[in-house]
Amino acid sequence: MLSNYMTAVQGRARSFKDISVEERDRLVAIAEEKLATDFEIYHWNANIHGIIIKLHTNSAHLYDFWVENWYPAPRTHTVLPHGTLYAVMGVDGFEPTAYYNHETRTAIFINTEYYGQCKSWALGLAADILETQHGIHSIHGSCAIVGGKGVVIIAPTGTGKSTHTWGLMQLPDGKIHSDDWCFLQYKKGLAMADISERKFYIRTDMVKSFPNLKPMLDRCKCENVTDNDYTSFGNSRAILNPEWIGGPDKFVERAVVKSVILLRRDRESPPEVKLPPEDAIRILEQGKYQVLSGAGANVGEFGYESFYNPYLLVKRPEVQKSFFARLFEVASCHILNTGVETVEESQQRIRRIIKEA
Repeated sequence: MLSNYMTAVQGRARSFKDISVEERDRLVAIAEEKLATDFEIYHWNANIHGIIIKLHTNSAHLYDFWVENWYPAPRTHTVLPHGTLYAVMGVDGFEPTAYYNHETRTAIFINTEYYGQCKSWALGLAADILETQHGIHSIHGSCAIVGGKGVVIIAPTGTGKSTHTWGLMQLPDGKIHSDDWCFLQYKKGLAMADISERKFYIRTDMVKSFPNLKPMLDRCKCENVTDNDYTSFGNSRAILNPEWIGGPDKFVERAVVKSVILLRRDRESPPEVKLPPEDAIRILEQGKYQVLSGAGANVGEFGYESFYNPYLLVKRPEVQKSFFARLFEVASCHILNTGVETVEESQQRIRRIIKEA
């Protein structure tokens, strides 16, 4: 590994996504006071699909991963951010917590430097603005292209999005687009997906399915890898350059989406069902999932996360439903049960669906 940082908090901290402007101002004052007294202070503007999100932090780890992860935005005094994220460590009297205020587009992280939540909230900040001001659809999902046809795989964290996307890339005409999140615009009867990140933030235990990933991980900056074993902790991560995976020709920044795959994992449902748009939207809106390592407390229990997107900082279900209704006008939707088949059997189903789209 190029480096490996062990965070005290190794999953999502508790969060409050609807704090008042007054509470935001109080917390920002606490954060800025802490930053003013620390020797280590870092600031950096990220460009997330044209939206500038500025990080203020005293965590060298968060700053390091933030700079690796995002495309840079101009830092001149005339360029002002659309949203701001404070991440401060060492604040007395606070449990690890994340806060968000929509009116000022401000997120505040206190006493947590787990990068996964920081990254997801940066995407949520950008999504809040893109959704309301530009009509751009944010999807928590991975995307690949096979034979020129784009497919988006949507599922809860840790249920196989990345594994199946990477499997599609192994095909001679397969390419990888995004690992965790994409932005969709609907124009001229097409659903066009754009990438969100410069580099992928991936689970290192993917080496179980893709052993050839190990030499790449050995060159990456990592987080929470224990005992130098990429598989020993389910939520250990790495920042990976996607062009390393199969070369620059295997990575694309835009895809025309022709099919959508939803994943679930149980012992009762059939292996595959083609969903009418209304059924697909109902399943997405319900967002039933099983809590896995890295997705919060109560691992193994069932929860509900609308549209399988815990990154959305402001819930607008009617807007999301209208976005997905437009998507399903031009893309078919299937749901696969990965709990009754092997990875390869599910992969063959996905390849057939793409071919028929």
